[in-house]
Amino acid sequence: MTDDPFYNKETDTYRVIHEGHPSASAVTNTEGVTVFFNPETHDVLGFSIANFSKYYDDHVTEDGEFEVVLPARVPANLEEEMDFDEETIKNNVRIAEIY
Repeated sequence: MTDDPFYNKETDTYRVIHEGHPSASAVTNTEGVTVFFNPETHDVLGFSIANFSKYYDDHVTEDGEFEVVLPARVPANLEEEMDFDEETIKNNVRIAEIY
């Protein structure tokens, strides 16, 4: 995990942003996965996992990988669950492509 460019050891956070948006919204599920999405289209822009060490332990595969299940779009009724301010959205965002 320490060599993974999306993992921040100091904050124990794993964060992948596919596409930025000036007014992105976010929702967090019960496992601590925060999904960032476009508030107009509800398309997923990326995700973040706080307390990643625990998440990894709970989701590690036999190959040492971990799994994250993300929706392609966030349902409209979840839009107002959690919003981030502009400063939070722009700080420490890493643009990445998932293969």
